[in-house]
Amino acid sequence: MGCLLAPGVLHASPPGLPTTALLATVPDTVRLKMLAALARGDIAGAISLWQLHMNRSTVPAALQAMQSAYNAVNRTMGPCKQVARDISNGFKAFGGNPQYVQFKPPGKPPYLGWEMRAGDPKSTIQISDMGRHYAVMMKDKVYDAFTGPEGMVLSEYLKRLIAHDGVPLWEVVSSL
Repeated sequence: MGCLLAPGVLHASPPGLPTTALLATVPDTVRLKMLAALARGDIAGAISLWQLHMNRSTVPAALQAMQSAYNAVNRTMGPCKQVARDISNGFKAFGGNPQYVQFKPPGKPPYLGWEMRAGDPKSTIQISDMGRHYAVMMKDKVYDAFTGPEGMVLSEYLKRLIAHDGVPLWEVVSSL
């Protein structure tokens, strides 16, 4: 469940060398291709680009954590903040500008649910009993453990995020 490495440190890199220092050696064109691969959900493609360019078999910790964030074990109540951090750090490591998004129900009941199969209310599972759920927005897509690495446009995401009293409210927040 998630990577236990310090954020921003690469496997097999010199101790303590931050991801940003190593990524500075990657040409902008490669970094942009990696970021585009991540935005379309192709984490394996981003890893391959990294390994090919850097001539390494290692994987940046930010990518490992991002990949783990989408694991099915995170599709439950509780880990959404860490999942959002891991996804955000993956995008940031390659020059992306992700934003944290907080979702909350419009009324008093603090519950949020997620429709696992679009259009099938019986597939809804509870994802929050604290009145909050966090995800990452990158351009026009929302990313969390439920969307998978492909992400989901906000309008579709809001159709699957269920609140007792209507459509959940959302806002961009600066930190988690």
